[in-house]
Amino acid sequence: MRKAMFFSSALVLAATAFASPMMTPWGEKVTSENAWRDYPRPQMAREGWTCLNGDWDYKVTKIVKPDEVLAQGKIRVPFAIESVLSGVARLLEPDEYLEYSRTIDLDPKPGERILLHFGAVDFRAIVYLGHDEVGLHEGGQLPFSFDITPFAKKGANELRVLVWDPTEDFVQSRGKQAFKTHSCFYTRSSGITQTVWLETVPEKHIADYDVATDIDKGEATFVFKVEGLKYGDTQEGRVSVACGAATVAGAFRPGEPTTLKLPAPVALWSPESPSLYNFTATFGNDSIQGWFAMRKFEKRRDANGTWRFFLNNKPYYVLGTLDQGWWPDGLLTPPSEEAMAFDIQTLKDCGFNTMRKHIKVEPLRYYALCDKMGLLVLQDMPCSNTSAVDSFKWETTKGYGFYREELKGMIDLLKKIPSIVMWVPYNEGWGQHDWRLAHTTLDFTRRYDPSRLVNGPSGWQDWEGGELYKVPGSDKRRSTTAHLPEGECEAADTVDYHYYRGPAMPPVNERRISFLGEFGGLGHPVDGHIWREFDQGASLEKKNGDWGYGGIEDTKTPEGLEKTYLGLMEKLGDFVEQGLGGSIYTQTTDVEIEINGLLTYDRKVLKYNPAVLKAAHEAIISRMPRK
Repeated sequence: MRKAMFFSSALVLAATAFASPMMTPWGEKVTSENAWRDYPRPQMAREGWTCLNGDWDYKVTKIVKPDEVLAQGKIRVPFAIESVLSGVARLLEPDEYLEYSRTIDLDPKPGERILLHFGAVDFRAIVYLGHDEVGLHEGGQLPFSFDITPFAKKGANELRVLVWDPTEDFVQSRGKQAFKTHSCFYTRSSGITQTVWLETVPEKHIADYDVATDIDKGEATFVFKVEGLKYGDTQEGRVSVACGAATVAGAFRPGEPTTLKLPAPVALWSPESPSLYNFTATFGNDSIQGWFAMRKFEKRRDANGTWRFFLNNKPYYVLGTLDQGWWPDGLLTPPSEEAMAFDIQTLKDCGFNTMRKHIKVEPLRYYALCDKMGLLVLQDMPCSNTSAVDSFKWETTKGYGFYREELKGMIDLLKKIPSIVMWVPYNEGWGQHDWRLAHTTLDFTRRYDPSRLVNGPSGWQDWEGGELYKVPGSDKRRSTTAHLPEGECEAADTVDYHYYRGPAMPPVNERRISFLGEFGGLGHPVDGHIWREFDQGASLEKKNGDWGYGGIEDTKTPEGLEKTYLGLMEKLGDFVEQGLGGSIYTQTTDVEIEINGLLTYDRKVLKYNPAVLKAAHEAIISRMPRK
């Protein structure tokens, strides 16, 4: 059954021929005055911040001809220049610079620091205040900050950001961005793509924190990082946790663990009951607010001896979708918080308890919604420039150092988010390194964050001794498991199989959880909501039409789509009884020429009856062992 939703357009932006004018309901309401106005770091919130989103001046120039201005005008931050919501909708080429500029008012005072934050800029950003360079950052996935206090003058200051983005021609992670849209690769996304903001903090201020929880002991352990300390400082901070009507508090010293015992009964977090504990931490004149969750996600044998996912000491079937996080109007940048919440709520309404965040790092407010609304997240590391066709060549070693730095940075950024329960360092063969480096990556990940599981690799070549996606030199799949010699490390927690349409499962493994990391992908076109109808530009390779896995002959009607989907679910339930630990259906939404989503790309039509899907999913979960 189609659930149709209709919205009137509240915003019309001119776009060049390549750009899709398809809009989401939330994109239609975006203005330069309301674009992304919420505090961008909700788990470490302060008062006293200034949002710099909105209209900036921009110009595009040839790198070798700085006086040759190719385009200029106003651009809406924080949307990529290629997006419709930026107001520009122009492709940025590797031989071009994109320069942003605007005026900001500053008021530097003794005893305070002024921090300039960027949620994400793709790829290289050199930031200037007036003539002075205040910092350089490379990497389009992660936030970065500069202390601009030494360069700030009272009153008006010119802020400039010089951007270069090679897209495919460098060693950086790029996810699914491509020079030309084709198959499952999408429109590139260059420049500022997340919130820009100013924050004033005391000289001595909390810069970051970690929190580890133990549900069996009922304890939460904090470690706070404090900037601005001087040799010999003995000052302590204080952290207090709201526990219903009660408050639990304690002192902390920077860099040292502080453990708080929570009153019984401890409220456990799960997708079915997403309970959170709010806390406040102070150090001198600085104060932050955040939250944490009491939850445990682990690999454990069930009563039959089969490896399963366990959540809070009970077997738990991971039932999710592949979630690309792309938008026709904002590309990698969601149009609003309401838009993000809509996607998450749709998954919950359909009976999913998980999403696999596919080759993308979202704004922090997205993960906050997953925490609060209750959805497990399997977090991918965005892949590098090498595609599956070119994988496993020696050239992948060139970018390994940069990849590892970005992987570590992603874990550091997201490790305090309780809804994230597993890292996915490799997707199929996309940028996957040789067997030594692949193992090193997986081993590093599990040691660096022992509180989460490590998926690896997700589909394709598994050098860890588990199920191989394909036998090297053959088109045949293996039907039995294999292991490294006894005593040698197998770093991953899962054997991850990709099978379209599927479903299928890797054989039950003696060391790892059997996991179906991708399957399904049923294509279904909805007239009036197909991206190709809007985008007929040169960036689209016409030979790659709208598609879903396995064709659309049996899924072109709503009735055929539902019948085929339910048939997949029946088979999936059988695999659960045989030992399958979890599954990821492709995918949450249509994306550009892919029409295999639960939702259309513009989010205006849900292709399924959510109650029917929820009932089918509950039947699958009911076939999990109870112990």
